[in-house]
Amino acid sequence: VFWSGCVPLFILAVVFDVLGLILLFIGIFANLRIDGRFYGDFLIYTGALITFFSLGLWLMWYVGNVQVSEDDGCGKQRNSVVVMLARKISERLSPSFPNSPL
Repeated sequence: VFWSGCVPLFILAVVFDVLGLILLFIGIFANLRIDGRFYGDFLIYTGALITFFSLGLWLMWYVGNVQVSEDDGCGKQRNSVVVMLARKISERLSPSFPNSPL
């Protein structure tokens, strides 16, 4: 499954993307005038900001799915405090699935 263990962040990032793009396109293509004032700029900027914030959510989703390995790539196993702490935090935050390929 491509969304792995951080489903709430994945769903929130997708919702922010969709909402941001909808507001952006409404601001671009709709002629929003109230009392002679054009409000499309507000929707364009708001949609762009929401889409920008979704990048942060995508980053958190990605970082939450990175698996910490004790192997440093050279064939040696390191048992540093940082690796053990990161593994413990990752295991606590990730839901445990018995049949997961992780």
